[in-house]
Amino acid sequence: MRIVVDDIAASKTGALSILKDFYNYVLNCEKEHEWIFVLGDDLLEEKENVKVLIRKDVKQDRINRLRFDLKTGSEYFSQLKPDVLFSLQNTLPGGYKGPQVLYVHQPLGYQTLKKFSLLKSEEREYAIYQYFIGRLIDSSVKRADKVIVQTEWMKRAVIKKTGISEDKIVKVLPDIIVPFETDEEVRSYENGNTVNFFYPAGEILYKNHACIIEAVGILREKGIYNFSVSFTMDKGDLTYLNRYPSYEQIKYIGRIPRKEVFGRYRDEVLIFPSYIETFGYPPAEARAMGGNIIASDCEFCREVLRGYDKVTYFDPFKPEQLANVMEDIIIHGIKYITDIKENSDMQMKVDKGCSWQRVAEIIKSVKGAV
Repeated sequence: MRIVVDDIAASKTGALSILKDFYNYVLNCEKEHEWIFVLGDDLLEEKENVKVLIRKDVKQDRINRLRFDLKTGSEYFSQLKPDVLFSLQNTLPGGYKGPQVLYVHQPLGYQTLKKFSLLKSEEREYAIYQYFIGRLIDSSVKRADKVIVQTEWMKRAVIKKTGISEDKIVKVLPDIIVPFETDEEVRSYENGNTVNFFYPAGEILYKNHACIIEAVGILREKGIYNFSVSFTMDKGDLTYLNRYPSYEQIKYIGRIPRKEVFGRYRDEVLIFPSYIETFGYPPAEARAMGGNIIASDCEFCREVLRGYDKVTYFDPFKPEQLANVMEDIIIHGIKYITDIKENSDMQMKVDKGCSWQRVAEIIKSVKGAV
């Protein structure tokens, strides 16, 4: 069986992680099939059962990308003669007629909390995705034989907006892999009497770093200084943050290894003020570590953290609420756990590739597959 994977859009952050996770599953568990990955850059290695085709020309500019998505891509993928076309990039090539499965992980067109403006420079890119690319995603959803999403809220939102039948869309919860075999492997990041807060997120506007900075300012006005907040990016990565004051409590630590991220989940307090996510990996990962969490009171956080008792919610548009929660933790301290595996009633999967196995089964079950 020949399966062509379309992910020309993948280049960084979450989209790249999804691509690499699926690729690794295919290498290890789907060797009996022929897989062709069509990418926009040199991101993966060819192996015995995996061929990689690079289309850098498609990513040269937005016009090339639109032309490919709307017209020329259909002919290109048809020439590859796939039994199934699997798109990991939220959209399908316009006019393509063969069996196709769509993986949707772009929430901008389905969330209702924020309307981005084309007139504001820092919001323009998000507005394009919300209003224009969002229409391409909706059209792709309607044409796909099967649609895969990560959460129940996305499933409901996609059905409501596009009108597709419920049996056409499948929720597949992503795997959460704890990168430690034993508790002893978890490095300690405790720091005396100072409470450390932690936010692992990239330089994206709706990740809402500004809310944390404003909350830090409120705490300082109250005379509270014995805490720190670590951002996993470099200072200046988000230029709009330059309008906010610089506080010594905020540490820009840059990208850090995955094991360090998970160690901090246990020993520090995750602040998650993002208000737009499909799934929200940091809250799910911190939950798997039994960590303390301050989370935005949004549908995706409520779903991921349902039944978890070491979380406090706040309105992500009200930094004073966040400051109050942080103050309470600074004064009363945080709870530590002894066993990282005794913490969740959510199915946090430790058998690698469990969710991708389900995705592969859906792909192979599509009508017309052989």
